[in-house]
Amino acid sequence: MDGLAWQAAFVSGLAEVDEEHQALLEMLQQLRSAIAAGATFSQVKPQLLACARETERHLQHEETLMATANHPLYLSHRAAHQNLLRDLSGLLEEVHGHPENLTPETIEAIGTLVVRHICEEDLPMLYLLTHPEALAQHQGAELTAENAF
Repeated sequence: MDGLAWQAAFVSGLAEVDEEHQALLEMLQQLRSAIAAGATFSQVKPQLLACARETERHLQHEETLMATANHPLYLSHRAAHQNLLRDLSGLLEEVHGHPENLTPETIEAIGTLVVRHICEEDLPMLYLLTHPEALAQHQGAELTAENAF
């Protein structure tokens, strides 16, 4: 099975976020295909940077949705985003410093980080956003964006 393919198990119930997740995976698939076909780092660098920008934009979108809903997982999810961005940045720096290390497997590693984040972090967070009754029950359970500052 293709580790970068969109799967029904990734569906959160929030269409706009699902579409963004799917678009990110498609960008990674295109990068992997280009590299497998022999594209060099300099040839795919614009795509790689666009993927990084889109990832940052998407994560900010999620954080905005969470802050607006006073989501109880806001701070922990924001920290997970920072960790993900740090890990992705490390991979990109490695490739920039050693372009010969850009392989389809490198893109798979990036995809694994993204898929793991979707499954382990996003789906539980998005469940609460799409189930207002569950969100209401958890509002006082954790430190939130509203009561943290």
